[in-house]
Amino acid sequence: MKIAIVQPSSVSSALVLTEKALLSGAKLVLLPEKWVKTIEELPLNEFQRLAIKYTAYIIPGAVEDGVSIISPIIDSNGNIKGLAKKLHLFNKEREKLIPGTYSTIFSISGIKVGIAICYDLDFPEVIRKMVLKGAEIILVPSKISYNGIEIWREYLRVRSLENRVAIVNANVYSPPDYPGKSVIFVPYKRSDNIVDLLTLAELGEEENFAIADINPLSYFHIRLERIKEIKDFDVMELQ
Repeated sequence: MKIAIVQPSSVSSALVLTEKALLSGAKLVLLPEKWVKTIEELPLNEFQRLAIKYTAYIIPGAVEDGVSIISPIIDSNGNIKGLAKKLHLFNKEREKLIPGTYSTIFSISGIKVGIAICYDLDFPEVIRKMVLKGAEIILVPSKISYNGIEIWREYLRVRSLENRVAIVNANVYSPPDYPGKSVIFVPYKRSDNIVDLLTLAELGEEENFAIADINPLSYFHIRLERIKEIKDFDVMELQ
């Protein structure tokens, strides 16, 4: 399945880049967290129109709705299929917003896709639970600054490696504070039997989009092996 990551700098560029990605064959498009701040600024109707026109899913990032941070899931009929909510609020978000209480997965063309919003990725159990529910691709809209981008890349890589799952990240591009640098990682097994990552798509510090063709069957066996190895256990504290 062709998935696009979009780094806009404005509402108009978001719509233009999204349509370019769809014209290039993307069947799912992901935008960053808080590329616009609130749900009122999000051009939902225009994204819904594009989803219908190109028979594609669009995740128009994640925004504040006055209560939580939500990520609308627009299906190929232009409907809001559901909302993913940010589970782990970051810093000042905790002062005014309510965290979500569940993670969200959905299916597109027979492929199960999960959404983890920014800081949620820092917590390994979020991705692990979605993978145990069958998620094959994890979408991560984020707003990570220059200061945190290198550490953020490590989180993305580790979550992909430890779960044997594709990670699709769209990060905010808004200089001088936010560099973009969105990326798509997919796990694979090398000839020496070591599981490593392929970088299928990557954006720099630019307003742009990129597309990757992700085939979950290419890492199905290593994902299944990892799931079989996961153990449920308790911690014994010695006195």
